[in-house]
Order: sequence, then structure tokens, then C-alpha cells
Amino acid sequence: MKKLLTVLAISGLLLLSACSDQSQSSAINDMALTDVMDKLYAGFAEDELPMMGEPTVVTAENVKWYLGLDSLDFKEALAREPMISSVAHSVVLVRLNDGQDAEALKEEIRNSLDTYKWICVGVEKDDLIIEENGNVLLVMIDGTGIGERIVEAFKGI
Repeated sequence: MKKLLTVLAISGLLLLSACSDQSQSSAINDMALTDVMDKLYAGFAEDELPMMGEPTVVTAENVKWYLGLDSLDFKEALAREPMISSVAHSVVLVRLNDGQDAEALKEEIRNSLDTYKWICVGVEKDDLIIEENGNVLLVMIDGTGIGERIVEAFKGI
């Protein structure tokens, strides 16, 4: 009887933890990318950031610049970069199509994105950050030192 109760208790805990992970992922799945972007930068003082421009919708005309891709093979994307900076910093949020192979898209971006697109500044390809939370990818080039905090904020949504 004790074994049965233990198994049931463990099963219940596993079920609850699985459900809580799904609800966290679904939160970001339903958020507007502008709201996600705001959450990424919410904890920073102005003097910690480069002079940031407004978020830009990624389109067929600028997808090469922001993601290194030749086409928009995803649902939507939003990018934010500094207006002027002497350090590399670019954050792009990509909402995947339903059922899209996230790993394949990550690999395609990793292979094609120019991490030195600003000519004088950039990061090595190995330092390109690509994270996944729910149906959203975070693609970040960061030479400012704030990348880890942005990743933590992204994972916490």
C-alpha cells in the first residue's frame, strides 16, 4: 500500500511539474513579441545599455541583415539594435510556425548570420546566442556583456 501511495504521489508531482512547464511556455506563445522584447530589457538602467533604437519588424527586405536568411520561414520576427554603438548588440525574437523544426531553423541561422555585420565590431560565431522558449527563438549577438541577463529574462517568461 505504501508503495502504491508513493508511486501515486510521485506521479502527481511529475504531472504538476509537467503542467507548470507547459503553462510557462504557453505564456510566451501567446505574448506579442513587442511585450517579450520589453520584458528582456525591463531590468536594465539606461546607462547599462547602448543607445537602443526602436524595435523593428523583420520583413523580407531586412531578414538577411537580422537573421542571415534569404526568406521568412517563420511566423513573425522582431529585432532591436542600437542606433549607434561601438559594441555589437542585436536581439531578434522569432515566432516559429506551428510544427516548425526549431533545431533546423537554429542551425540555419547559426550558419548564415554574419556576426560581424557592422564591419568593425562583432562576436565570434561560437558566441552567437540562440535560445528557445515555447514557440519563440531568441537570437542574440552581444559584445556588451548584458547577454546573460537577457537570456535569463527570456527563459523566465
